[in-house]
Amino acid sequence: MDINKFSPTGAIDRKHLISLANVTEDEIYEILYKAKEISTRLLAGEKLTYLKNKYVTLLTKRSFARSRIAFETAVTKLAGIPMISTMHGSELETIVKDKLTMEAIASYGVNAIVVQTAEATDAEQIEKSVRIPIINANSKSGPCEALSALLTVWKRKGRLSGLKLTMVGDPAVYADSFIYAFANCGFDITLVCPPDKNPPEEVINHCNQYGDLVITDDLEDGLKGADVVFISEDGLDFNYTVDSANLEFAKPDVIVLHTLPISPDGNLSEDVISSPAFAGLEEATCLPEIEMAVLSLLVGKPKNNL
Repeated sequence: MDINKFSPTGAIDRKHLISLANVTEDEIYEILYKAKEISTRLLAGEKLTYLKNKYVTLLTKRSFARSRIAFETAVTKLAGIPMISTMHGSELETIVKDKLTMEAIASYGVNAIVVQTAEATDAEQIEKSVRIPIINANSKSGPCEALSALLTVWKRKGRLSGLKLTMVGDPAVYADSFIYAFANCGFDITLVCPPDKNPPEEVINHCNQYGDLVITDDLEDGLKGADVVFISEDGLDFNYTVDSANLEFAKPDVIVLHTLPISPDGNLSEDVISSPAFAGLEEATCLPEIEMAVLSLLVGKPKNNL
């Protein structure tokens, strides 16, 4: 479906956002439209109160992180009350797996829990323990980062469906949300990775339901005709460096996505980072917009904005 022909309702029939594996194309479009709407209204000087008198807590191991600041910004701009619980090592793991502790936290008046841990399964575990909305904010495989990438492409390209996407990196790192996000929105996807790093069969079958999926270990061949290039550095024990030379195989107006930060020894050259094609910074700025959209749809009450 063409996102520009989609008619948003301003609501989704969903309580949690853990993965994009079972999220429909319509639900993705609802979130993207809500993100644009909220951004436009804030720029116009409106005061939004979707989260007025609501407490949203972030469970994280990080005392400082880009995604943590994005969370605080998102909750605050919607008049909510952000609460951050920073724990380290086994402390957080113990709490996440303790059903009674999570039930107790939920009973304190918390309206939603955002889970920013290294394991996506942590959010799944908490979802089983409480009745309030749970949002997985894993920085690499979480839905919010993947939706930020989609919003960036929509802003830059003006559309989503019918674009060719080349994904460079280990699918085991980003498959849970990024591949599903792009596939569900009609991208033709090429994965560049060694043969022993191919994604699971269920991921391949899912992608083939929505568009073309090609898997190659040849970087230059994979970049041919790409409208969008997505680069993941985590989990790599091989080297596929995207630079201005091999990026010439992509389309002239190609954009390059990257979930920050960029490793100095990573798979993206400095000449690409400093070029107009690089959209990593814009992708990062889209994160709080997406989080505001998700929180407003899952937690907020539209009547508060009348």
